[in-house]
Amino acid sequence: MNKLISALTCYLGASLLVGCSTTTHTDTATLSLSNSVKWQTQSKEYQLITRGVYQKAEQQLVNVASESGPWVVVMDVDETVLDNSAYQVMLDTTGGQYSSETWASWIESKQATLVPGAADFMKKVYAMGGKVALVTNREKKQDAATWENLSKFIPVTFENTCLMGRTQADKDAINETSIVNDKDLRRQQITSGEVDCFSEQGEQTSWHSGHTIVMQIGDNIEDVNGVTQENANVDALETRLYKDIFILPNAMYGSW
Repeated sequence: MNKLISALTCYLGASLLVGCSTTTHTDTATLSLSNSVKWQTQSKEYQLITRGVYQKAEQQLVNVASESGPWVVVMDVDETVLDNSAYQVMLDTTGGQYSSETWASWIESKQATLVPGAADFMKKVYAMGGKVALVTNREKKQDAATWENLSKFIPVTFENTCLMGRTQADKDAINETSIVNDKDLRRQQITSGEVDCFSEQGEQTSWHSGHTIVMQIGDNIEDVNGVTQENANVDALETRLYKDIFILPNAMYGSW
């Protein structure tokens, strides 16, 4: 295990501190947080904004949940439902940079907490008879760990929530017309009933019919269908803001 993975293991909590050296803690303590990570983890503004966005989304549910047939809210996972700022803190305090290796270790640790407001909103969706589709760019093979992490905080079931990790097919499907980012294919599959939801039993019949997407929530402009960072028309998107699309703040990383 490399130095950064070791630091991650030590960082995650007392239950994982076996084998951690005093030197590791001394070294990490000398490094400070970047302003973006400090704002996301320490500012009251961040908490107020995220709660406010989710409150607006709850209020809008009354208007969009009148659809006939099954309806669904599509949500991103990272920095939308799960708060991974502890991973970013670890990188800052160890002088590290993002890598697929350390990110995978973080996901497998199942130590992410919740973005303020996310749990109450999802419970409201369920209470109103809706479902949630979690379209994440975590890899499909990480679905089980992601599900276990979510289950600590939110009453997700295989019937009320469809978790869809990214596969190579999502990347290969980009054609610059009907599919412009690597979440578009999965959003189309939700409406067509061709979804591949995570399930320990491998079966999810209630998702195998088409669902109407009534709302999209994320921390990235590409959490909106048919949009990329490069082609996003902010003026057009503004007319939909707080109606069927909701964007949460994330100053730590993104497609920008």
